[in-house]
Amino acid sequence: MKTSTRFLPLLTTMLTLYGTGLNSQSPIDISLESDPMAARVDARKIAVKFRDRGYRITPVANGDNLTPFTQFDLNLTKGTDCVIMVGIDSAMPDVDLYVKDDVGNMIRADTRTINRACVEFSASYNGDYTVVVKPSASDPVGHFAVLIGVQPSGYQ
Repeated sequence: MKTSTRFLPLLTTMLTLYGTGLNSQSPIDISLESDPMAARVDARKIAVKFRDRGYRITPVANGDNLTPFTQFDLNLTKGTDCVIMVGIDSAMPDVDLYVKDDVGNMIRADTRTINRACVEFSASYNGDYTVVVKPSASDPVGHFAVLIGVQPSGYQ
């Protein structure tokens, strides 16, 4: 069955969901620009240059801006070079990225207003590092995808 594109504007207008966040009465616009797959593709575009430099790339998180932040821990070995990349879809206005050590001290942050986020660092100790992704609010809902790249120190 062939899908007609003349009904897409009507479908986009009709497709409204209600969220379960703080204000559950607010409609959430799911439009053609709101695309989780586009966020993953964007993250992979960032990852190409790091993969070419020898980093092993792994997807670790996906999210949207209905949640104020996404947080996860990375367990790294001292001397490991790490890059964290956040790709976005066209509905996401901006995303900030923070990396903290095991006691909460900021190691790296990307708060530039260029939409995507990316930080590089070398693990200075064996243990956990906390990663926090903070998306900006938007209507329609924006999506992001997080990739991690790692390689042993000194490998180029």
